[in-house]
Amino acid sequence: MTTKKKSTDSAGKQNKVHHIDVRFTEEGFKLVVGNAAKCGMPKSLYVHDATLGYQPKQVMTEGQEAALKGFSAARAELIGIRNALQGLTREERKRLFRNERFMLAWIEGINYLIQYWDTIKDKFMR
Repeated sequence: MTTKKKSTDSAGKQNKVHHIDVRFTEEGFKLVVGNAAKCGMPKSLYVHDATLGYQPKQVMTEGQEAALKGFSAARAELIGIRNALQGLTREERKRLFRNERFMLAWIEGINYLIQYWDTIKDKFMR
């Protein structure tokens, strides 16, 4: 039994010394190029990784990044509300939630956040 010494570079990473030529139809080539671009990868690395079972992830669009930041801001606002309510005594919380104006404002605020989360979700589903 013979063992081959693996070729490594100065950083200790294994070098890729073999290659395989692959041919695509025009449609297949466009699909690979498009998917690689969505993942922010060169097409050869995309094909390499996909062939070895790794599913490259798409890079977020600017709209998705903005939506994620908005989601974080909405989460922070909810945490602030929760912390403010936790700082009240049980009796103060009961009194607030029995107040019709407070409850209407609370429901309106929660509905706004739910609608905002739906717009964020929509940006990620595109």
